[in-house]
Amino acid sequence: MNKQDQMKLGLWLAEKKDDPWIRGKNDCCTFFHEWHDKLHGTNTLDKIYGKYNNLTGAIRFARKYYKVENWFPENGYTQVEEPQTGDIVMVEGSHFPSSYIICMNFAWSISDNAKRLTRHALDVPMGTYSIWRYTNGS
Repeated sequence: MNKQDQMKLGLWLAEKKDDPWIRGKNDCCTFFHEWHDKLHGTNTLDKIYGKYNNLTGAIRFARKYYKVENWFPENGYTQVEEPQTGDIVMVEGSHFPSSYIICMNFAWSISDNAKRLTRHALDVPMGTYSIWRYTNGS
């Protein structure tokens, strides 16, 4: 990720810092879609925004729509081993994956029931995870 995009990410995270978690509208899934769209001029968020509003709906939606191993390569991402600013980390959960965006050696997300954006130490996640970097498919 170039310096200009890193700055754009940092500013965007600062704008998002006080937005409360709302399932299906401002959660870990919509979070990375919103960033992807902002950076690449796409509208992937439109396909998921408001499609679920409770845990059961989120689980059903994730099972039907969301396959990490398909979505990322289809949208120009390559799986990598070591995270850097701009990468998206997907951590498999019991019901659906949780997403984190890496910025300046921290993992940022909107965790379930969080009152605002959450910052996490950049440690190896518990369980299965994958790291995705936008490379435009190259």
